[in-house]
Amino acid sequence: MEKDDKRSKYKKNMKIYSLYRMISLDIIFYYAIEFLFLTQVKNISAADVVLKSSFYALFMILLQIPATVTINKLGARTCTILGNFFNCISILIIIFSTNFNMIIFAEFVSALCFSLKDISDTTLLNQSIPNSTRKSEFFSKLEGIGLKNYYYINAVTSIIAGFLYVINPYIPVIFAFFIALISTIMSFSFQDVEENKNENKISFLSYVRDVKDGFNFVFGSNRLRSLLLYSGIIWGVFTLISTYRTSLLENIGTSEQLIAIITAIVDIASGMGSKYQLNFHRRFRNKSLSRILQSTTIMILIMGLIGITKLSPAIIILVILITNIVINFMKGINDVLSLRYMGNFTNNQIITKIYAINAISKNVFRMGIGFLGSYLLTITNTANATIVIGIFLAIISISLISYMSTRLGLEPEKYDKKDIYI
Repeated sequence: MEKDDKRSKYKKNMKIYSLYRMISLDIIFYYAIEFLFLTQVKNISAADVVLKSSFYALFMILLQIPATVTINKLGARTCTILGNFFNCISILIIIFSTNFNMIIFAEFVSALCFSLKDISDTTLLNQSIPNSTRKSEFFSKLEGIGLKNYYYINAVTSIIAGFLYVINPYIPVIFAFFIALISTIMSFSFQDVEENKNENKISFLSYVRDVKDGFNFVFGSNRLRSLLLYSGIIWGVFTLISTYRTSLLENIGTSEQLIAIITAIVDIASGMGSKYQLNFHRRFRNKSLSRILQSTTIMILIMGLIGITKLSPAIIILVILITNIVINFMKGINDVLSLRYMGNFTNNQIITKIYAINAISKNVFRMGIGFLGSYLLTITNTANATIVIGIFLAIISISLISYMSTRLGLEPEKYDKKDIYI
């Protein structure tokens, strides 16, 4: 009976997960018009829009260990519910904000949300898939479906948001709040599948020591250190370039509706990347991450170079669109594969710590790259700043690919015992 009950919970969680992930991965309706909303309605400069992203990353770093301890203490399901609740609050703060300080506070509450959700959502899925030789593939498939559908629905809502923005800038943000509210309600449908939960018997300090041991393992693993470096750098660049894209388009006089349509198209590209990530993995195997880095670097450089030309706006817009289609296709692939690779050679006891350290790494690099991106916008235009970021990524990629080549993509028996967790 107990096994049947557990199997029933597994099935229910796996059935709900992809649909839930589709609308809860991030804030739907908002990001297509975020740059325009903050600069035009809230009167925040372009440099400060990039800067607030760095504050968000800083908050994520500071909150990650407390979030990990909280997840271990309360469980993945409870923290998924809490995270979605904080997401609703952060959107309300944005709606009623009157200055940059309130926007920063909204970023803090958003960090409360995603410091929990970034770990608890994927941990909940990982715990809901029975152990087998195909567990990694099942995880990749379900996560991939959720991401793909998120990007597709985000594409549709981005177009709608652009047209609604022209009518009233607040309408798409209010819609974003209601989607977040629906996500919160859906999160209550998950079943708790964790075993041996003894919250009343195990002290807070015991959890802290447990997390510390997990961190020691992660930092002692050459394989995971390589993944952390890669994940942090590529995520920081993806985040920055999405803002630079809108800034470049606005600088050449692109309308709000067209910016929203372009955002929708590149979101579809991300969805396609998520859909075909298994094919990409099978095609390039241990070269997959290197291909993502190389393709992204080339597209960023082309995007920056076209911005400094005297070509017609139509041609510049077309090139920006094409380069960002490729960038976001790679982003969609990366979103699934990086989580899949992080979860290989692990178990439920260590996976939350790995995801936590991955989140810290991503936000350390996001913060650093964000500060650099914000500073560049104070001394030069967006096109030149994009070229600088492209050159920076090219130099880093050469070193990182060389570093990863001897530490990732090996057969299990070729790893040192300290590199994998079995």
